[in-house]
Amino acid sequence: MKKKLLGIIGGMGTQATACFYEKLHSLQNVKTEQEYLDILLYSIPSTPDRTAFITGQSPDSPLEHLINAAKTLESAGASCIAIPCITSHYFYSELADSVKIPVLNMLDETAGFTAKKGLKKVCLLATDGTIKGGAFNPAFKRFDINVDVPPKEVQSELMALIYNIKRGSAVLSDVYDTLDKIVNEALKTGAEAVVLGCTELCITADSPPHTINTLDVLAKASLAL
Repeated sequence: MKKKLLGIIGGMGTQATACFYEKLHSLQNVKTEQEYLDILLYSIPSTPDRTAFITGQSPDSPLEHLINAAKTLESAGASCIAIPCITSHYFYSELADSVKIPVLNMLDETAGFTAKKGLKKVCLLATDGTIKGGAFNPAFKRFDINVDVPPKEVQSELMALIYNIKRGSAVLSDVYDTLDKIVNEALKTGAEAVVLGCTELCITADSPPHTINTLDVLAKASLAL
């Protein structure tokens, strides 16, 4: 029987992709290395900036790059595709329609995971592109989950942190401390949990308490599928 092959469209950013691979590895309980899931990683950091396109700061759409990557993985024999980049899910429908194999929807998986925890109000930490594009809204609305976002000054701080991580210039302890501060403020305003809705925010060894790590959610969903 042919072994399943997970295709990953990565590189957005590179550190988040590496972290996703590590999470996939740590979740598998095997007796020999031959039992690990076969994985084909296509890392394309040259993909145009998703947030810049969605917010109208750049005319360069990443969609063609994403579709080419998906078709390449499909042609190479991938059984399904995971994309450890939430902002790119703004283009999910067109991307999923471009191939005949399943493409995991990180937004739906995260909303479903949140609902299973019985949560009804969360704060979403994400890129300007994800927030402005409203990509998460239908997924959370399906489960009657109310979603808040940080105030403008906190969002600016968050975006600076995300792009520092993308450049490889962020210290992990500083990332954790900044997130911990933002999470605590969100909890004070009534959020039951905070969704780390950008994979760059999921790279610390341990996420702050009361957070939902979307890379963890995607890794578990990928292995389940």
